[in-house]
Amino acid sequence: MWIKRSMRFFMGVYNNPTGRVVFLTLYYLAIIAGLIIMYGRGNFSTPKFIYQGF
Repeated sequence: MWIKRSMRFFMGVYNNPTGRVVFLTLYYLAIIAGLIIMYGRGNFSTPKFIYQGF
């Protein structure tokens, strides 16, 4: 039941123009933060094993 309530809440926020801007801004900031966390260490080396039988 909490899934239905939360979906109704998010859809209500998303249907509101101001809520949509806030929601999408937070969504994209979370994606950027995740990328910074993943690649911020500066380790861009490939894994030890990559299948190259293409």
